[in-house]
Amino acid sequence: MITFDQSWIDQVCAECDPVFAAADVGSVRQLVGDADGGTTALLWEADPPRFADRYPDSGIIETYGPDQWPGVHCIDYWVHLESDRDRVRLEFEGWNLPALSLDVSGRAARDGAEIADTAARILGVSSPRT
Repeated sequence: MITFDQSWIDQVCAECDPVFAAADVGSVRQLVGDADGGTTALLWEADPPRFADRYPDSGIIETYGPDQWPGVHCIDYWVHLESDRDRVRLEFEGWNLPALSLDVSGRAARDGAEIADTAARILGVSSPRT
């Protein structure tokens, strides 16, 4: 079972932050935790109007509908940490994609690069490794 310690989290965020910055949708990152203070997910939140302008074919406005869209506060990009399964589960709003599961090794640089590459492909931006 992999332990997603603070060092792992910091390295993965360092790999992923440039991808979300390159998308230029006003992403802000936060860590989501449980009652015991452990981190259970990494979350990047995009600004809805910027996201819709940048990705007009994503279907994000249609997903919410014209009545709900003005009240949307963020577009979520989740990396759920599943240590009991040695994987992460990615849920990226705005693309009508199913959740994607990636097996992780516990080696932060490798895991972070794989997560960042996946996000880059979805967002249509260059990966920091290329």
